[in-house]
Amino acid sequence: MRRPLLLLAALCALPATAAEIADARPPGLDGANWQFGPHNRWAYTHLREVLPTKAIPRDPARIEPIPGLDAAADRIELELGGGTVSLAAAMERHYVDGVLVLKDGRAVLERYAGTLTPERPHLLWSVSKTITGLVAASVAADGLVDLDRPVAEYVPELADSGWGPDPLRALLDMRDGSAWTEDYAAPDSTVRRQDCADGLLAGPDCAGIPVTGNYPFLPTVPRDPDRAGTFGYKSGTTDVVAWVLEAATGRRFADLVSERLWKPIGAERDASITVDVSGFTLASGGVSATLRDVARVGRLMLDRGRIGDRQVVPAAWIDDLVAQDAGAPWYRSFVWGLGDGRGSFQARGVHGQFVHVSPSTGTVIALLSSWPDADGGAEGVGEAETIALLAALENAVR
Repeated sequence: MRRPLLLLAALCALPATAAEIADARPPGLDGANWQFGPHNRWAYTHLREVLPTKAIPRDPARIEPIPGLDAAADRIELELGGGTVSLAAAMERHYVDGVLVLKDGRAVLERYAGTLTPERPHLLWSVSKTITGLVAASVAADGLVDLDRPVAEYVPELADSGWGPDPLRALLDMRDGSAWTEDYAAPDSTVRRQDCADGLLAGPDCAGIPVTGNYPFLPTVPRDPDRAGTFGYKSGTTDVVAWVLEAATGRRFADLVSERLWKPIGAERDASITVDVSGFTLASGGVSATLRDVARVGRLMLDRGRIGDRQVVPAAWIDDLVAQDAGAPWYRSFVWGLGDGRGSFQARGVHGQFVHVSPSTGTVIALLSSWPDADGGAEGVGEAETIALLAALENAVR
């Protein structure tokens, strides 16, 4: 009887494989540092081990293929910064965890780094906002919300908040009158106080801020009437839209994303979304999804809201985005426009999350990163540099 026990002990003592070691939780990762480098490179691909999440199920019987994946290149030379650089070097320089390029609906380039794999989801941060906008388009198309009606009509709890009298259209364009402040480097900014209140952040910067969740927190955000009608980027505004969608449909926001977007686009993996202590699903920045499914969202927008023979969101919603391009950057329906005269637009998230859509060239680029801090955190790393990288990728596959 001793020999099997000795064999079992020997097997248990075998060293871990390289894959197992690479997948191990970094020592010291906690609620105060998981968002930031170097811990975030692991945390962004293992968020379900860091925070509570709710599943966004796909439909296993209706997976929409991405043609070309088997033959897609994983190496390419890019013209960037006045010289030639390999894709691998550019990804390392910019903390890119994965990039997938679709050209005319086919995958032509796919490469992974860090702890990201084709099967593993990555935190999308504010790319989640664009997903929220697409869900709002679907709900509005069914007549369940009227974009001209004010927030308070749907959510009376928000009547006295900064958003109460604003129409939903104003919120979708970030032109509401809330007094929200979005300064990631300032612990007393509204966005960081929200992080503390909903449990996304812990540590000294959260001292004195009770962990209540968003349902109690959002009604406390005051109004600044002078800001109404003027663009100002406010993450809480997206969370308010999600709350309105829940109230109008009687469905949890994660379930709305599943039913109205994730299943219809033929996602191949379940996504997830972070959930706070009040049960609020964080529409402003909580979605995690695989790189390939993020590219499917981009393909949906490129194809004017259509997947195969299914119109997932109204074509007019996407056409309205492109129509904003008058040669200057714009923001509409939780989407950023480049103003390049070609109708190009992007979903963007802090720490380097991008979905680039170029209707004129038929190109979609999904790029997910783990910048050391929200705006970059290293020399030559940030939004402007990554937009230049996206342009180099688009040019390389033309």
